[in-house]
Amino acid sequence: MPTYSRRSVLFGFGAAVGLASLPRHAFAALDGTPFTFLTDSEARSLALLCDTLIPQDDFPSASQSGVVDFIDLQLAGGYGRGEHLYMDGPHPQGTPEQGYQSPLRPAELWREGLAAMQTVIGPLDGQPQSALDRLMTDLSEDRPALVGRVGAKTFFTELHALTNQGYFADPIYGGNKGYAGWHMVGFPGAFGYFTDTVDAHNRPYRQPPMGIGHQPGTSDFNWER
Repeated sequence: MPTYSRRSVLFGFGAAVGLASLPRHAFAALDGTPFTFLTDSEARSLALLCDTLIPQDDFPSASQSGVVDFIDLQLAGGYGRGEHLYMDGPHPQGTPEQGYQSPLRPAELWREGLAAMQTVIGPLDGQPQSALDRLMTDLSEDRPALVGRVGAKTFFTELHALTNQGYFADPIYGGNKGYAGWHMVGFPGAFGYFTDTVDAHNRPYRQPPMGIGHQPGTSDFNWER
C-alpha cells in the first residue's frame, strides 16, 4: 500500500480544483513526510473543509498554510487521545458553555465525522463550492445530524477551532507556513531581542514575523527614517 506524503496529498487536491499553479513552497517544510494520523482520503476531505473556512485571497488558504498538517499532528498527539479531557461517563447532551461532551475521544470524533460526512452528502471531491458553503452552514447549525455518534455542531466546533489554531499558531506546530496567518494580522511573532532597538522611538516596525524556533541573534531591525 503506498505511503502518501503531505505534499502529494495536498497538491493532488490542488490539481483537482485548479490550484496546481500555487507556489510550490506552500508545503515545503514537511515535504515527503507521511501523515501521522490522517489517511489520504481524510486529508483531501479535510483540505476542502478547511479551505471553505479560510479560502485563498491575498493570503494563502488554510491547506496552503499547513492547517491539514497541524490537525494531523494534533490528532496523533495528546489532543487526539483526549488527554486534556475527562472522558469517563456519563455523557449528557450538555450546553455549549460546558464544552466538549462527546463520549468519543477527539481522534475518534474526527475519523467518524469525516466518514459520516461522506455517507450523508457523498465524496467531497468534486462538490461545487456552493455545496461546501451550505455544508458548513448546516454543520454550524447542527443540521443535518451526522450519522453515527458524531453530532454536526460538535464536529463543526472542533473543525472551526483547529482550523483557526493551525492558521495562527506558531509554525513549530505544523501550520502557519511562511507565517501566513501572522502576516495577515500584522503579528510580529515571538521576537524578544530588542536591546539594539530600545531607543528607536516613533519609527515603524519593519521586522518580519519570527516564531519560537527562529535562530537567536540580532534583531536586524529596520525602520523608515
